[in-house]
Order: sequence, then structure tokens, then C-alpha cells
Amino acid sequence: MSKFNYPSFKILIDPQSKKTQGLRIGDVVRRQYFDHPKLIYSLMVVTETGVDVIGQGESAYFIGALIEGDEPKSGELLDFVRVTNLFDTARSGALYLTASDAEAPYMDVIDGMAVEKSLCYPYMGGGEADVPNMNKYACIGADCLETSYQISSEEASRIFRITRNKVNAGNKVLGMKQSLEKCPEHPARLLISYKIRASKVMAGIPLSFGYTDGTEMDGNDRIDIGTEWQYKLSLISVDYPVRYQRSLLLDLTALLTSEGDWCEIADLNIIRQSDISTFAGATKARVGKIKGVVDPIFGVLEGYGAYFQNLYATRNVNIAGTLTAGDENGFSSTFYVGKIHKNVILNSIACEFSDSQVVSELTPVGIGDVRQMGSDTRLKVQSNEWRDSHTDKKYCFSIWIKGTSGNVSVYQDEHFIQDIEVDCENEWKRYRVAFTVKTSLQPELSVWFKNLPGSLMVSAPQLEAGATPSQYQPTDGTLAYTEDYGAWFNKGGIGGTIQNPLLKLNEDGSISSRDRSFVINPDGTGHFASGRFTWTKDTITLQDITIKWEDLSEEAQENLSPVTLDIVSRSGLVVKNNSNDVDATAVLYRNGKELDTDGTEYIYTWKLWNAMGTAVMRTYTGKSIVVSKTDITSKGALTCEVSA
Repeated sequence: MSKFNYPSFKILIDPQSKKTQGLRIGDVVRRQYFDHPKLIYSLMVVTETGVDVIGQGESAYFIGALIEGDEPKSGELLDFVRVTNLFDTARSGALYLTASDAEAPYMDVIDGMAVEKSLCYPYMGGGEADVPNMNKYACIGADCLETSYQISSEEASRIFRITRNKVNAGNKVLGMKQSLEKCPEHPARLLISYKIRASKVMAGIPLSFGYTDGTEMDGNDRIDIGTEWQYKLSLISVDYPVRYQRSLLLDLTALLTSEGDWCEIADLNIIRQSDISTFAGATKARVGKIKGVVDPIFGVLEGYGAYFQNLYATRNVNIAGTLTAGDENGFSSTFYVGKIHKNVILNSIACEFSDSQVVSELTPVGIGDVRQMGSDTRLKVQSNEWRDSHTDKKYCFSIWIKGTSGNVSVYQDEHFIQDIEVDCENEWKRYRVAFTVKTSLQPELSVWFKNLPGSLMVSAPQLEAGATPSQYQPTDGTLAYTEDYGAWFNKGGIGGTIQNPLLKLNEDGSISSRDRSFVINPDGTGHFASGRFTWTKDTITLQDITIKWEDLSEEAQENLSPVTLDIVSRSGLVVKNNSNDVDATAVLYRNGKELDTDGTEYIYTWKLWNAMGTAVMRTYTGKSIVVSKTDITSKGALTCEVSA
């Protein structure tokens, strides 16, 4: 729990070598080579550069603070390369080629490691001393000080000036105080890098890093300040628990004693040493063995290939396999082109672990439920028949977890797979286990979580063939058991413009027109004409709809015109004195045109009623019939019904 007193070394270039010195202050430099039986490795920060006159020649040099690795010695290779810079973004990238590192060979393009992982990198003023903000400079004793911010000058950038005013300070502490948004884990070592100058020379100015309330200090240092820009580097070891907020305090009380006294701090950066020692989070591109690269969306990569954070291709582009699009949170289901049947879990959206509850937490993948559990729990994955047909095949189970740190035992049915270590209490992280499917007498294939360390939240489970998880593919209870490839889109649209498409693919899974006059809901229901025409699986409903006769086509008007029925007879329709039969023919007309002249398009049903009209005495069928005189005893009535 103190300042780390790093050694410094002066590395000179042989004046006869004709090499030039290209390093600058703030560069992080590294050497690494194999000298059997030892690997020689040194990581340094350049604190000074210059040229010495040796004999008749000039020798460029740099002074480096050794922050990790082996001390440079005469007779060793002293070829250092820059891997990044602690404050100059124009010098933050490098090309790294290795055949000796773990998982070699590969070639990496690395960039931004000292800025992207920074705990404090202010580029504006206006901060408050005890309010965490990594992007704003802040001062303590603000009532007695005037502050200003300047983007850059010839020798420095991101310049914060503190000037003493005439307000009586009393016993107040005056200076710069930066409170960190994210507290560093312990144990850890921090690099505090900055430039400083003041209106007067002052020695022994206190610098401390510790709890914001001042109760505990991780480390203290003392610096000398001059009237010209000087580069400062302090290394502080952090051993206190991460749960307490931290602040950097530069106590300028002894310097700012009179009105007009000032001090300027520039290019401030606070970063973990581990973040500039490894390239895990800084690899922007890799060619070779990509195993070990950790991508925020795809996770840990494996095998040989090429990895790029930005890829542009033109002319002929050919892709075989899977093409997915995902955001920074790992949600990969916005755009998918590849194998249709990948995630074999029946309903991964519901994440239906037994003895768990759905909570209102936002899922890290943007779709589906978040479940909370606190005891042994089971997730139904597939049927017994599926398990039997896939026995001895390799599968990978992955899931997002957030909650109590500790080990969770993972089982396939009764078969133990392995423990996974949950190490992120306050943020989502995807975990995975690979296993070979084994037989079981259980009625269905399940994944069990046992011996939970405490309360856990889970979301977006996936089981897929192979040993490496790919981006999450949601399932909703219906799987397409096909080996075909296809395309699927969850957001965006078709036609119109990109941001205002004609046919919209909505976040809730529905499809709608631009003005929502046409909608298909996720459950298959929908409507036209803003709800005037709605449908379900079994019904169609029309409401508030007016159809005008003149709007119909001639054919439709013809088909909807009324049909008249005439009954004609050559012998008349009256039976006199039981002396004659009656022949009757049904003739149909629409708009004056006779229909069904041959009597084959419609069904004609005739009924002969009694005199009272209460009973049918006889029934006849056909377009033309004959009523026999013997069918009528006294009086009767004849009717005809026509149906299609």
C-alpha cells in the first residue's frame, strides 16, 4: 500500500550505428526476445529523451522507467519498440509480430490501449471534487480558486489551470482532486501520468491516491514543480477493497498562497499497469492464430484466421458459413445470415429455469426474459429423443450471468460437466461450458445449475454444436430442424429510406407499414386500413367500412344485381273440374337477361301445399315439372325455391 519506486535506465544508441531516436516522452516501450534458456522482457515508460555527445559523434538516448520485467543490461539486445503512448493519441498504435508468445504465431495491429482502458482521462473542465467523472478536471477548495481549460498548446494538451483568487482560504485544502468513476480492483498497480508547471518553483508537493473521504490512502508521493513543463510519472499500488470510491489529490495549498499564483496540469491519465502490459483489449486486427483474442461481442476467439474491428471490402466479396451483425452489448440477432438451426434450446427467450422468477432487469442481448435464482435450478433444453440421437456429440452451452461471485456447478442431467467461476457482480458476462452429450434415464435433456454462491440473474441461454459459442440466436419454442442456410432480420425495414422504411421490422417482432395502416403482430394477428379490417387465425372482422355501388366493377355489379323468378305454364296454372294437368317452368332473370336456360346451374325445389297452406302434399324437383290433376283434391298452392 504505497508508492512503487521504479528504477530508471538510460538507453543510448551507438553513435556508429546510424540509427535515429524516434521515441518521445510518454511512450510505452517494450523489448522481448528469447535468449536460451530465458525469455528477456522489459516494459518501460519513456520519461526523457535527448542527445549526448560521445567523442566526435552524437548518441541519441531515452530514459525509461522500468515498470515491469527484466532490468536492461550491457551486452543484451536493447531494441525497444513503442506499443502505445500514455497521452498522445497519434502515437497510440503499433504493429506487433510474434512467434514466441502464447498462441503464436500471429500479427496484431494494436491501438488505443492507454486511452480506452483509462480510469481518468479528462478532456474538459467543470468537474466537482467528490463527484466521479473521468472526463472532467476538478479542483478542491473551489471557492478560493479560478479555473480554466485549454485544449492544447505547443508543449501540452488537455491543460487545466488553477489560479488563486483573493478569497481567504483559512484551513482549506487547495488543489486538484479527481474522483474515479470506476474503482480499480485490488491488488493492482496504477500509472499516474501527467505534465505540470506553475507560476513559481516549489518542492515536495504532496500527491496521494486513496479513498475519496480521505480515511485510507493507497499511496503517497511528493513531486517538485518548476516554471517549465515537466513530465511526471507515479506508480501507486492498490490493496484496499474495490467497493470504496477512489480519488487522486494533488495538494497545492503550499503553492497557491497569494492571489494570482497558478498551476497547470496537462495530459493527465490514470491507468492500470496490467492494461498496458497485455494487448488483450487493444487488438484491432489479427492475422494468424486468433485464439485468445477477446472481442466484446463474439467473446474468446479460437483457431486460425483473421480478425478485424473495421473491415472494408469492394469488388468481389464471397462469404461461406455464417454472417451476423451485433452491437456492443453482444446482441447478435439484429441481422443473421447462416445456418437456420443453430441454437437447439426449445425456448431460449423465456429462459425457463425451474424455481426462478422473471425480473425487470434489461437483458444484455436485447431480447427475452431475465430470470433470478438462488438455489439449484434446471433448464429444459431438448427432448429425450433428441438426446438419444445426439449422444456422444460435442455441444457448447453458453449463458449470460450477473450476480454473486463464486463457483457454479453445471450438469447435463445427472452428469457433472464443470464449475464456472462467476466473477462479475455488477455487470453481465457470458459464460460457456463444452461437453459431450451423454445418455440418461431422465425424461428430457436438461442443464442443471447447482451449488450457487448466492443470487444470480441469467438470460439468453444457447446450446449449439461444437466447442465454441457463437453469437446468440433466440428461439421461441418452435425450432426449424433443418441444415439449410437462410437470412433473418429483426430490425430495420424494406423500401423507403433506411431510417424511415416503407415496410418496418419493429423491435417487438411485428411488421408494419410506414403509417401503421398495415400491421402483422408477433402472434400472427393483424389489421389493414388502421384496424377496419382485422384478422386472427380463425376470424376476419370488418368494421366502419363503406362500399359504394359505383365503386364496384361491372362484373361485381352484375353478380350482385337481384335475380327475379317467373313461373310459366303452357296449360295455365289452374286445374278445372279435374280435367287437366299443369306443366310449370321456373324462368330466372337478372337485368332482363335470362339465366340457366338449361336448368343445370341451380337447384329447383317445388312444393304443393294444401288449401290451408299448412302442409306440403307433394314435392317436385327440376326446372320444369308437371303437376298431375290427381295430386289436387280441392285447392292447392304451388311454390318454387331456387338455390345454388
